[in-house]
Amino acid sequence: MNLYLVKKIFILITFFLYLIGTSSLATAADHKMVIQINSKDKVTHKMGLINAGNLKSQLGINNVDVEVVIYGPGLSMVKADSVFKNRIQKLQSRGVEFSVCGGTLKAIAKKTGKEPELLEGMKRVRTGALRILELQEAGYAYLRP
Repeated sequence: MNLYLVKKIFILITFFLYLIGTSSLATAADHKMVIQINSKDKVTHKMGLINAGNLKSQLGINNVDVEVVIYGPGLSMVKADSVFKNRIQKLQSRGVEFSVCGGTLKAIAKKTGKEPELLEGMKRVRTGALRILELQEAGYAYLRP
């Protein structure tokens, strides 16, 4: 095998490995934040949503992953009749994820006979506390407004 061909193959392999490495970096956000909402207080709801929006605005939509984890009394923030419906939909369009505690939904269903109707796009997780733990273990910073 001649030296020219070996160099050419080496350069192609190096370039290919570079592309593989940078493509995975390009899709990963530089920052990650989990925001906990477990209060029925509307000021807390509003602050959590403002924080989520500010992170996206300040760091760039693709540079920060934000997930809002809702459980317990915080569930009122994401019920179908929520006063925050439009703000939540706007945040979802900017890539903010919303996770709702399955344990809270089951407890409400046991007490009232049915689960509450939620806004569209709510991701159901096993429990809110467990989801926060998983996200923190994955490198998410934690915020509780």
